[in-house]
Amino acid sequence: MHVSLLKAVTEFYDRRKARLARNVAEEARFDFDEELLPEDSWMPDKVAGEFEVEAILDDRTPMPISTDRPGREFEVKWVGYDSTTWEPASNLSCGGLLYDYLRNKKSDQRLQMAQVADED
Repeated sequence: MHVSLLKAVTEFYDRRKARLARNVAEEARFDFDEELLPEDSWMPDKVAGEFEVEAILDDRTPMPISTDRPGREFEVKWVGYDSTTWEPASNLSCGGLLYDYLRNKKSDQRLQMAQVADED
């Protein structure tokens, strides 16, 4: 269709003009933001069985048992727990912490390589 065949919206005078709501007095309006209680939160509640990651401490690639590609596991410190666990990356939902850990690990490896090169 060519642009010259299009009509402007204002030329359609036969459209109905229906109001969705009646005119409501200002006093009758309800402002939900004013009625929020202090304990109300816009943050979703934690899902049952979901834990918060405090830090990622180490990583490893376990020996594959099958022909599947081995997945990388991370040693995770959980908020509120003393012990750490090894978790596959698919179980983690802490992209920022994971990114920071991998970036720091890569920079540490580069530093070690530079130190080894300086020793030679």
